[in-house]
Amino acid sequence: MRRYLLIVLFCIRAFFAMGQLNTDRMLVIGRNALYFEDYVLSIQYFNQIIKVKPYLVEPYFYRAIAKIQLEDYAGAENDCNEVIDRNPFMPQAFYARGFVRMRLGKVIDAQEDFSKALEFSPENVIYTINRVEAYLQSEQYDKALADVDTLLRRNKNVTDLMFERGRILLLKKDTAEALQVFDNLVVNDSLNFDAWGARALVKLQLNDNSGALADYNKAIQLGARNAGYHINRGILNYQIKNYRGALTDYDKAISLEPTNETALFNRSLLRAEVGDLNNAVADLTTLIDRNPDYPSAVYQRALLFSELYDWKAAEQDFSTIIAKYPTFVPAYYGRSRVYEKMGKKRAAFDDYEKAEKLIVAAKNKQLDTVQKQLAITPNIATEESFVKVKTRLFRGTSVVTNSTTESIRGSIQNEDRTVISEKNFVLSYYQKEDLVRKGERYSPLVSVLNDTRLFSGKVKMVNREMPLNTQLINYHFKSIDELSKRVEVYQTNANLYIARGIDYALVQDFSSAIADFTRAIYYDSEHSLAYFSRANIRFKELEFKISESSNLDVNWEQRKDLEKAYAHDFEMIMRDYDRAIDLAPDFSFAWFNRGNVLSVQKDFKAAIQNYSKAIAIDNEFAEAYFNRGLTYIFVGETQKGMSDLSKAGELGMYQAYNYLKRLRD
Repeated sequence: MRRYLLIVLFCIRAFFAMGQLNTDRMLVIGRNALYFEDYVLSIQYFNQIIKVKPYLVEPYFYRAIAKIQLEDYAGAENDCNEVIDRNPFMPQAFYARGFVRMRLGKVIDAQEDFSKALEFSPENVIYTINRVEAYLQSEQYDKALADVDTLLRRNKNVTDLMFERGRILLLKKDTAEALQVFDNLVVNDSLNFDAWGARALVKLQLNDNSGALADYNKAIQLGARNAGYHINRGILNYQIKNYRGALTDYDKAISLEPTNETALFNRSLLRAEVGDLNNAVADLTTLIDRNPDYPSAVYQRALLFSELYDWKAAEQDFSTIIAKYPTFVPAYYGRSRVYEKMGKKRAAFDDYEKAEKLIVAAKNKQLDTVQKQLAITPNIATEESFVKVKTRLFRGTSVVTNSTTESIRGSIQNEDRTVISEKNFVLSYYQKEDLVRKGERYSPLVSVLNDTRLFSGKVKMVNREMPLNTQLINYHFKSIDELSKRVEVYQTNANLYIARGIDYALVQDFSSAIADFTRAIYYDSEHSLAYFSRANIRFKELEFKISESSNLDVNWEQRKDLEKAYAHDFEMIMRDYDRAIDLAPDFSFAWFNRGNVLSVQKDFKAAIQNYSKAIAIDNEFAEAYFNRGLTYIFVGETQKGMSDLSKAGELGMYQAYNYLKRLRD
């Protein structure tokens, strides 16, 4: 995702009528691009509207949302300011600016914005939850608690809110009332392993170790996959001298979170205590390699190197500690002993004398601090024990994007991944890179299309679309202009309309894309890919429509009216897929997409049949196995689902392995 955007000026001939920009239509297209995460493109659409009609509010607001997704928080704040200057009665703008200001560290300003948003929309749960987080960041625990209590009065016994209340009480150090909260949670939701885990943590803080151990046992028995629970249970097992149980818990915590520093440190201490010094050193080395600024680990390793007679390594670690903590007496004593063993008598004497002087200075109060304690006792895991309420800017789109480099090395089944069904296949020139499956998806229909040489690139069948950068955006707008000139000359050539329709789809102009696919069908009523493409774009439009309506505060009768409207949209989509399949019965991608649409309609039996048909045509259709597997699991046929996920993994969909492991666990 690009963080810094080049503002590129371009003109779009299709959007001009009598010299005026159709801003309403441009706004819809920009919002389409925003919904489908094409943030750079959406910003350019909003730029065009602002250039022509700078007094409008909406383009500034939606541009702010796009900038938030790109983590351009300063730019987003400026756009929110523009919105509020033009319309100071828009709660969403205050909320968005508050969200941005939280990211910029302007916590007090964020609180004011959330409060202003709540003046206009006092019942809004999301606004309130975000104000709670703002209060917590500034340690205004009583105000945060008041907001949570307000939410609980409206929504009694909501588990996430009860967790939040307990978390705030612990921050206030009111462990007695926090325990009462988690007691109630355990009673009201006895199968919720996080409730047991949270209560266990409170009991730990109250020194009720036996009660904490019982609660952690219950949480883990119920299926909790929380490294923190195993770490804390490991400590409790260690205290009752159940070393085998403690080591098993630390092993499990590390298998769940291989980079968990607390688990690695605690396991190293336990291994050292039972005499497994080399493995203890290995744990500490792994920890220090990942986090060189972990002094307790460096000091503990220095002690272990001394016990292993590795004097050079011990001297290096003690020296590292002394350089960072020059008043830490034990490190001088430790290095003095090491120097003595190495035959460096003078250096050993100097370190011993330095340690003695530090002690004398401390007694004479010449030093404010004698040493910084470097704990070599097991660390309790606390952060993992709470489920925080998720905050979102608007429904369906996460505000914060954590960009990480995905890896397929090692035991990928241990890496928790979000389970998302595979999306529809569409015609495009671009696909996001897959770490395993590098080749293109072959379709004879697409091959015939490419043979016409009418397209601006090689057309591919893709289901992981790639957002365009500014260079590609401009390229496809130029392609639209050039194709429009050719269409004027060759008005009956269906493939020219297909080509322009693909370009329109890439720049998120769905209505123009549908119009071109419809023209292609008019001039060639047996063009299977024209029906297929029109169905795909109609489905994208429907996704956006459903997302929009889900943000509305509608009553039950209005919701039923919306569902009726969707029924017509679904029918239009299914007709196009049906026609595409009639013309090309072995078109596996059409069967797959049809299955996805049926899944959205909750017709799971028919969806499974469609995925099965796609697999019958192409027995290496990994995405079809994956989606059919998820659907089987959803309807309760777990064994069939696991078999399909296993096949999907075999065919390169490595995401399946983690989900399989979670099912087995």
